[in-house]
Amino acid sequence: MLVQMKPLKTAKAPQRRNADATRGKILQAALNEFSERGLPAASTDDIAERCGVNKRMIYYYFGSKEGLYLAALESVYEKLVALEKEIEIDHLDPPVAIEAMINLKIDYYVANPDFISFLSMENFYKARHLRKSKKLEMFKSPLTDVIARILERGQRSGQFRHDVEPVNFYVSICGLCIMYFTNQHTLGVIFGRKMTRNDNIQRHKRTVIDIVLSYLQTPDAIRMPPPRRRLEKYASLVS
Repeated sequence: MLVQMKPLKTAKAPQRRNADATRGKILQAALNEFSERGLPAASTDDIAERCGVNKRMIYYYFGSKEGLYLAALESVYEKLVALEKEIEIDHLDPPVAIEAMINLKIDYYVANPDFISFLSMENFYKARHLRKSKKLEMFKSPLTDVIARILERGQRSGQFRHDVEPVNFYVSICGLCIMYFTNQHTLGVIFGRKMTRNDNIQRHKRTVIDIVLSYLQTPDAIRMPPPRRRLEKYASLVS
């Protein structure tokens, strides 16, 4: 007697892909909605309409509008950290490596205006939502370790001053790079300049690079012993 075997269930994989696709569509629509309108004015109805899904799916995947906002906020940091992990500059001459790192930061801000919007919003809220994230450990910048190695190589070769603390240096670079973008609208109005025009962006890159390298290569820098405490890996949340 032949026994008929039941067919193996293969529906879970397509269902999973469909779920991921739906969640991704909602998240992208939320990025646009929140970055354009802010958290209070953003509407789940409009987000659902943007991505063509039933509004109930937003609550199914994210729980609430605030939950969706947090997921969108997390996504912009995840994207930046992933990019920072890919950078390979340890083989470059120290000044060239610093230049490549600055270019990476500014290029990311240009390509991801949503990051600028979310950064401004979350600082306005004093990181109220970000504090609830379970991914904070993931957001710690890998660039702080890379910078420490670059500075050490530059100091050994006599190219860089010896009194530079890596985390503070990283935070300062972030400030120089991003202030241009967080204030682009007000500065653009005041100076009558299209801040995001490519030639202005390239000028901004060159200015930041020159400022940073001039600081690092100051010939009469005070030589200070390295800090005794173990350097902490600070997050790139200030960027």
